[in-house]
Amino acid sequence: MGMQNAIEMKNITKKYKLYHGMRERILDLVTPKNYGDDFYALNGVDFKAEKGDVIGFIGINGSGKSTLSNIIAGIVPETSGDMAVNGQTSLIAVASGLKNDLTGRDNIELKCLMLGFNRDEIKKLEPDIIEFAELESFIDQPVKSYSSGMKSRLGFAISVNIDPEILVIDEALSVGDKAFAEKSFNKMNEFKERGKTIIFVSHSTAQMKQFCHKILWLEYGKVKDFGETGEIIPKYEQFLTIWKKMSKKERGLYKDKVLAGEPTDELLGHYVEEQGNNESSYTESPTSLLCHFKGAKSYVYSDPVQHTFESETDEYKNSVYYVKKQLFYNDELYYLLSNEPSAQQGVIGWVKATDVAVRNHVVIDHDSKEFVLKGTGKAFERPWGGKKNLVFADLATFENAPFKVNKTEKVGGNIWYHGFLNGAYVWIHQNHLQD
Repeated sequence: MGMQNAIEMKNITKKYKLYHGMRERILDLVTPKNYGDDFYALNGVDFKAEKGDVIGFIGINGSGKSTLSNIIAGIVPETSGDMAVNGQTSLIAVASGLKNDLTGRDNIELKCLMLGFNRDEIKKLEPDIIEFAELESFIDQPVKSYSSGMKSRLGFAISVNIDPEILVIDEALSVGDKAFAEKSFNKMNEFKERGKTIIFVSHSTAQMKQFCHKILWLEYGKVKDFGETGEIIPKYEQFLTIWKKMSKKERGLYKDKVLAGEPTDELLGHYVEEQGNNESSYTESPTSLLCHFKGAKSYVYSDPVQHTFESETDEYKNSVYYVKKQLFYNDELYYLLSNEPSAQQGVIGWVKATDVAVRNHVVIDHDSKEFVLKGTGKAFERPWGGKKNLVFADLATFENAPFKVNKTEKVGGNIWYHGFLNGAYVWIHQNHLQD
């Protein structure tokens, strides 16, 4: 296992038996004949998470997200395959690991004992757990009397306060009130900043965009796609638009093709073409993504639907661009790129999403603040800049100089600050500034 890998899985399979009644179940146990149908919740999953990765698991119901989460957390064993998990893992799911007949306080003690804490350590942790869960008046009541939101709060509070290296969050924020969800996200962001590895399972693509660096897309127990959030989520959202329009019969045919390893393009084709010819398929995403071209030869199009060729991308290499629109057409995702955070000015044209590497681009604030330059690093025209975006290639001459910031943005997992330096507005990475 690589030194930087928190999780490494190779050809992971999880098989269950589906029986038609208790008689088949008993016969399968006591006779050599094989009874019941094999059901693969996971089938040949390969997956790696580096230390500090925040990875979202997406997929329609029955895709295997929770099964994979439970295997990573050590709740259920894999049927076959190789797995290595480097660090203590904690699962947060609705009521995960809670015993209904015990009180909330007893559940805290039981779960912490199972994780290897002694009673003195638990006594120190207990007040913080109870306070975070906001269950002071209910903590000595049986958990079976709790609402689903209360159970979720208790499970979340226990898991985050034991400070695991790897956190697995399975739909735990889908219940409960908005205020607690916000507090939980703040705690998760704290873990993220500390370099914890986080697996996040949710049906909310908005939460995924806000929180995750990478996305693993599962489909009927297999890996459909894996990559940067800005690359995978648009494809998944386009798929969901098509999925919602499909009939029950078409969904069944689609599932059969996926399980058989057959192509699904023909089945999805007329939906994709319909979307591609519809003006509503153009999705405005101001300042949501940044990208740069990969090394292979690729092209810029003035009109991807008509496949109107504009130019080769050699002149655009080593630079970073804003992604302003996206278009799905004929099973291909295209991005409209611009030199400026505008879809009207600085536009260079459309490119295939597979030809660029992308990062989430989120505006944090426009508050003024002041830093001191460390004298290391470079300054760019754009956050996450490239060679052609360089303003100052070496900040050594500016060591200890003040740097007044007028806005702060996040690109992927990194913070960038924008301000005025030596006659130019520039972007500087967080690592090269100090308070």
